[in-house]
Amino acid sequence: MKITNLSAEPEGVLRSWLPPALCADHVVFLPDACPGKSPLPTGTAVLTRQEDWRQFAVSDCGCGMRLLKSTLTLSDLTGQLWDEIAGAIRRNRGGLGDLGGGNHFIDALLPYDEEQLFLLIHTGSRAESGTVDGLVDCPGAFDREFRRVIAWAEANRAAVQETVESLVGPTQLILDLPHNTFEPTTDGTVIRKGAVRLGPGEFAIIPSHMSGDASLVKATSLIEEVLSSMSHGTGRTMSRSDAKVAARSFDFAGLRERLVLPSFVQDSSLTTEVPMAYRDLDDCLALVPAYIEEVKRFAVCAYAGHR
Repeated sequence: MKITNLSAEPEGVLRSWLPPALCADHVVFLPDACPGKSPLPTGTAVLTRQEDWRQFAVSDCGCGMRLLKSTLTLSDLTGQLWDEIAGAIRRNRGGLGDLGGGNHFIDALLPYDEEQLFLLIHTGSRAESGTVDGLVDCPGAFDREFRRVIAWAEANRAAVQETVESLVGPTQLILDLPHNTFEPTTDGTVIRKGAVRLGPGEFAIIPSHMSGDASLVKATSLIEEVLSSMSHGTGRTMSRSDAKVAARSFDFAGLRERLVLPSFVQDSSLTTEVPMAYRDLDDCLALVPAYIEEVKRFAVCAYAGHR
C-alpha cells in the first residue's frame, strides 16, 4: 500500500486509523486528516481494486459545500438580517433547505481584496445517506442510491441558497463540491472521505473554523499525483466531547463581538465547534503548496450552525 502523507501526523498514527479490511493501492492523507465514526478517516482519498470497497464509502454521502457571491457589503450585514437568514433556514428543518446536524453551517465571508460578501453553505445528506448503508452487498443498487443521495444533497444546498436569496436577492454560484464520494477509474475506484475531487486548474474552498479564515484555492498540475483530491477543511484537533470541556473557558462574548451570530442561538449549542477544536488554516496550506495555490482569502464575519 502506497501512503502519501500530506498531513502533520506520523505515518504510523495514520495507518492505525485505517480499517483492517481495507486493501488499497494508494492512500492519500490530506492536511485535515482525523479519525471519526466513518470507516475511513476524514481527509483521505483511497484508490482500491478490492471488490467489496463499498463498505468504506458509506456515511454522509454527498455532503458538500456551495460558495456564493452576493451583492451585500459588510454594512448590509446587520444582526437583524442574519437572524432572518438563520431563522428562515431553521424553518426548513426536516425538508429541503435544512443545514442538518453535526458541523454543518452557513458563513458570511468578507474577502480581503473586495467589498462584496460571499456566502458558504456546508450541508450533508442527513437521513438520506442512511439508505445507502444497507446496500453495500448489492453493487448496482448501492451505486444508484449513492448517486441519488449525491443529487439530493446538492438539491438541499440549492434550497438553502434559494432561502437566502429570498432575503438578500440573487447570488452568483461560484462552486458546489461534494466531499464524500466515490469515482470509478481505469485503475480501480477512488473513495474520497472529507475530500473534494479537484483537477488541474479547478477551484475549491477550504474553511477553517467559525471565526477563522477561509481560502479559495486553485489546483496545480501536480494534483493528479494525490488522486486529484484536496481537503474540504482544516480538520478537528479534538473530539466533540473534548471540545465541550475546552469550551468551558472559551470567551463566547468576545466571539460575538468579532462576528455576527444569530441572537437566538445559545452559547451552549456552540461548544463542539469552538475555534480551538480545529486546525489553523495556514498550517494546513503550508503542507500542500505543490498541489494548490491560494487565489482569494476570506474572513468570517457571520456564522450560523445547524441549531
